[in-house]
Amino acid sequence: MSVWYEMLLSPARAIAQGTTMSPATASASHQPGTRIALLALAALGLGAGLSPFFFAFYDTSLWVPIGLGVTVTCAIAVMARPLRPGGPGALALVGVFGLGLWSLGSTAWAESVQSAVVGGDRWLLYGALLTLMLALARSERRAVVLLAGAALGVSAVALSVLARLLGSDPSTLFLGGRLNAPLGYFNGEGCLFVMGFWLWVAVAQSRRVLLAGPAAGMATLMACLALLTQSRGTVLAMLGSLVAVLVLVPGRVRRAYLLLVLAGAVALVAPRLLEVYEHGASAGSVSVGIAQAAGRTALLATLGAGAAWGLFTGLWERQRTASTLAAPLRTAAAWLLAIPVLATLALGVGFATRLESDVRTQWRAFTHLAPPAAGGESSAASGVSSRLLSAGGNRYDQWRIAWRDWREHPLIGVGAGNYPQSYYELRATTEDIKQPHSIELQTLSELGVVGALLLAGFIVGIAWGALRMRLAAARSPLARALMVGSLGALSAWLVQTSVDWMHLLPGLSAIALAAVAVVVRPRSEHRPSRTGALSLRFHRVFESRPAFALGASAVVATLVVAGASLSRQGADELYRARAAGELTSDPAAALADANRSLEINSDDLQTYYVKAAALARLGSARGTEAALRQALAREPRNFVTWSLLGDVAVREGRLALARRDYLAAHRLNPRNVVLRGLARDPAGALR
Repeated sequence: MSVWYEMLLSPARAIAQGTTMSPATASASHQPGTRIALLALAALGLGAGLSPFFFAFYDTSLWVPIGLGVTVTCAIAVMARPLRPGGPGALALVGVFGLGLWSLGSTAWAESVQSAVVGGDRWLLYGALLTLMLALARSERRAVVLLAGAALGVSAVALSVLARLLGSDPSTLFLGGRLNAPLGYFNGEGCLFVMGFWLWVAVAQSRRVLLAGPAAGMATLMACLALLTQSRGTVLAMLGSLVAVLVLVPGRVRRAYLLLVLAGAVALVAPRLLEVYEHGASAGSVSVGIAQAAGRTALLATLGAGAAWGLFTGLWERQRTASTLAAPLRTAAAWLLAIPVLATLALGVGFATRLESDVRTQWRAFTHLAPPAAGGESSAASGVSSRLLSAGGNRYDQWRIAWRDWREHPLIGVGAGNYPQSYYELRATTEDIKQPHSIELQTLSELGVVGALLLAGFIVGIAWGALRMRLAAARSPLARALMVGSLGALSAWLVQTSVDWMHLLPGLSAIALAAVAVVVRPRSEHRPSRTGALSLRFHRVFESRPAFALGASAVVATLVVAGASLSRQGADELYRARAAGELTSDPAAALADANRSLEINSDDLQTYYVKAAALARLGSARGTEAALRQALAREPRNFVTWSLLGDVAVREGRLALARRDYLAAHRLNPRNVVLRGLARDPAGALR
């Protein structure tokens, strides 16, 4: 990162390294607000990169106050210096803000109003964050700071994992043989390291040996740690991002050699890394020796790949300066890349029959669920030695129910965050989830065709920005590095969240939004007239004064809505959390704070549960039941409320009423073994 940082501080050095910078960029360092903007961008990137230490800010007690701060800061930035986002940026913002507003609007038909509010507030936070990043990252220099902050944050996470692997108690990092800490969700951790991989691949393309080598080593470490997560979604994310970067970003030959070096280093140590899962899945935990061996292996791969790529970079630069040999060597290097491609094709043809059989087998494992298992995933996915190559699991069941929801409510969906009601009634497994593990299917099922069009607008804006970014990447090494890092990280997140729920982890999504801001940000050097009449017409539409005034007003109004909704949610959670903390020591105070929370938000079921608990501790059985009945009136299909009512009835000795309540809960969640037993024998709750 040191050379990039030097480029930021000295435009002359950047030009000396072959980086093209516009006059506006070169003079930006003399503007009064530049230093503040750079610090803000660094803080945003670093905070997103370090978020795995805080479960990627998944808990609302974290992201709601953060979102309120981001929204206020964004409003100030937009009013101080209005943003002209251009076509790609405008489409992306319309998509994200539209999803937020439509989610809030779905409270009109959603059974769980609170879930719809939470979903809407999260999307509005993403919109405010993207707007703030676009407002601040107005130049290549600032874009570098944003991505560099994210890369450093992810690197801190990776190095902490490596240090713990080499420490005295590395087994705490794993769950079932899969790398799980510090984020606490192995699929999310795998996605994090793939995004970090591309951020360091971008740096490894530097022509400086002392920068390229260490960057390649860090990229290798990221890949090794991603492999330790044993996440199949992460494999898809790596493959999808690899295709996107190789197809869209100029300068493929040298980058292909870099990727071959990194792939070779990971392949050499893969057996030792895979041994961690094989041992952990069979033994139930990972032994200290095996975990430490994996750490040493990852460290050796990191050092070896860094040294190899540093040597390669030195030789490449030496031949590049020799004018008589440069062209023939570049041609030969490009043709040599055909060897691994042809070898792969030959292997594919040779094993075509076996591959076809494997595809059919895995498709059957994907679509035909095994009998429900206590561990969550069906037994089809429980193969110890081949998890990454198995298609078994519960995704098909989750997607089937989401598709059914959409078929029944095609235009507007069931409401943001309201997928769980149908899932628990219709699931064929025992896995407890709250989303269908796919951003596209979640949007379709919960927000209907309208939500799907808004999501499509967001993705189309990104694609438009990526295609436009190729023009600058073909001319400038720095722009090319920015495109590799941003497009690689963004496509990895987008691919994995299509088969998982990365979009619900604000910390990981913030890294992706930083990449989006770099891809879609307006570029002063871009001239639409050179790319045809159609692009010029789009440019005139988005950049005209009426459109600009209307867009700026819409953004400010949306930020006001976001701030109001986040403030309401934050105040509600503040009183609820305080009430929960007072339950044991002062039930009367807990009841008072719960009532204050309900005055702010009368749709939050968690607050009703806290209120019921406070009344139970005060000895008011009728009050407890009344509070739960109020919760039930707001969400009649919530099996948790029915089961709590059954608990209250059992404690009062009304077993017939308890059986009725437990039966209602069981009908709404028929796969739950505990509810099934209580419906048969309510007195079992006392045991």
